[in-house]
Amino acid sequence: MGETPKRLRRLATITALTGLAVSGAYPALAGPGDGGADAGAPPTVMMPTGGGYEFETLQAFAKMAISRAGDTTVDLVVVPSAYGDDWPSRPENIALATQRTQEVQDACTAVVPAGMRCVGRLALLLNRADALKTSNSAALRSPSLDGIYALGGDQGIAMKVLANSPAETAMTAAVKRGVPFAGTSAGAAIESTSMINGYVGDYGAAQGLRRGSTLMWWGNDGDRQRGLVFGSQRAIYDQHFYERGRFGRSLSTIATADERFGGTSPVGVGADYATGVVNYGDRTLTQVFGLSGVATIDYESLNATHRWVGTERWLSARKVKVNLLTENTDYDLVTRRMTRGGATVGAVTGRAWVVPRASATGTVYLGGGVLGGSNVVPSVVKDAAAASADPAKARLLIISADTRSTAAAYGTKVKEAGWMGHVDTVTYGDSGWMGTDVTTYDAVLLVAVSPPQAAKAFRDASFRALAATAAAAAPVFFADGPAAAYAGARWSPNARPNGDNYEEVSGLAFKTTEAKWQRGLGVVSATVVPALNTDYTWGRLFNGVAVAKGQLGLGINAGTAIRFQGNDIRVVDGAVVVADGRDASTWASSNGTLGAAGLVVDTFGPGERLAR
Repeated sequence: MGETPKRLRRLATITALTGLAVSGAYPALAGPGDGGADAGAPPTVMMPTGGGYEFETLQAFAKMAISRAGDTTVDLVVVPSAYGDDWPSRPENIALATQRTQEVQDACTAVVPAGMRCVGRLALLLNRADALKTSNSAALRSPSLDGIYALGGDQGIAMKVLANSPAETAMTAAVKRGVPFAGTSAGAAIESTSMINGYVGDYGAAQGLRRGSTLMWWGNDGDRQRGLVFGSQRAIYDQHFYERGRFGRSLSTIATADERFGGTSPVGVGADYATGVVNYGDRTLTQVFGLSGVATIDYESLNATHRWVGTERWLSARKVKVNLLTENTDYDLVTRRMTRGGATVGAVTGRAWVVPRASATGTVYLGGGVLGGSNVVPSVVKDAAAASADPAKARLLIISADTRSTAAAYGTKVKEAGWMGHVDTVTYGDSGWMGTDVTTYDAVLLVAVSPPQAAKAFRDASFRALAATAAAAAPVFFADGPAAAYAGARWSPNARPNGDNYEEVSGLAFKTTEAKWQRGLGVVSATVVPALNTDYTWGRLFNGVAVAKGQLGLGINAGTAIRFQGNDIRVVDGAVVVADGRDASTWASSNGTLGAAGLVVDTFGPGERLAR
């Protein structure tokens, strides 16, 4: 059916104000998954943002609201329900929400055309009583309303306030007639009807790949524990996605959704901080805006399979398709096809791969960082004892690339694991380190904790020769933490995150120039990324396969290791993620963030053999 003149004018306005290319027509609408739009009605416009109130993201919302304004005033309503409400904090919450409302108005004023003005209004919807009072949502029922913005906070609180209320009814009617709805952080989470409501208990990103780690409010439960009733049916949104390492959470969540919805799961859509995407009609994701990128997690395109393994029920999944959206990309939530600049990208098959064997003849372990405790060191000790004719006289060497205290900590671990033989330690830079005869030991542990401190050793040709000899000669060779990355094809000298800069460091890992890659030992021809779950280094993993398309990326959780013994390559404890970018399209966006179409991810749990 052709566009009416009014709708064609609206398209031209949207394109001019937002830069959005919509190919001369709104995406086709078909059925309840398209935001409940009636035939001939404009598509719903949802704009989930991963976090923050950066001027750039607020302006993107403002431009969309301006594009639908029917007069010279752009009317914007801010919804603060995710703040929650108790009487001691209510005045403070109102003050902060008022400040955010002013910020939204200011962002609009900065981009509004001459002759128009922006007005921001705060809807006092902080508790259930507020939401049930019809007068508090009057602004949301106004026919002049041009945009709704939901503030961040706690999405569970927001939905306890809004679900089945006059306020939600008013927002539903507004969105169905084309009023843009944007939200940041918790305000983004509520934009999918099946809603992630955080982690369960004290779980976090470290447990994200475990079944039941995510607190889900499902949209088909028939109760108030859900996202907005007009929210996406085809996507489950996650926020702060890159900076808080939430790929594991979405991978396990969409696997659980696959079970719940009979084998047809929604798409996981993760927006990073200060970054958002436009969802038209619950059909098309387009016009990524902000400072970073947006990821999609897709279990359907390649017929992914999954199960849960080990006592901790780690996700074991095969052929999950991952895309990293940037500007100039579109993603169809129905066909699950991605285009870049109008051309289809990422049409991959998920063809088989084989993890490369270790170049050594003995048993090789690559660990994700095991000083925190796991079953990895006991497994190493067991193999090392078996390699000796007399376990009581067996010899084990620990080579530290950074400090003596690192060597001592691993020495304590091997003794706690039951090692009965002799233990020697050597630290790079200490007297006599170059003269160590590594060929006389039954097991050699190459260890480090701090990449910047270890970088001097890793760049030293003499240390490299020592480590290479140890890997080749020792019956059992174990490289852990940053040393595991060094044992792979490439390693990064960048510091690991600390308690003060996790979000900054993990977000930067998605910038294509962040890693400052150095050549590794090549014991295994793959990019090895340790502490994937605790250091939030998913960006490092994906950038690794982008720079070396012919090689896999091996993400190893803290407390986990991969054991290489000939063709038998298995997970020891915890979880391992294999990233396959052989057939993917990758690029750097204008803000330096990695873009990718057609990455394929497989996850493995304890005892599983690595293969697709």
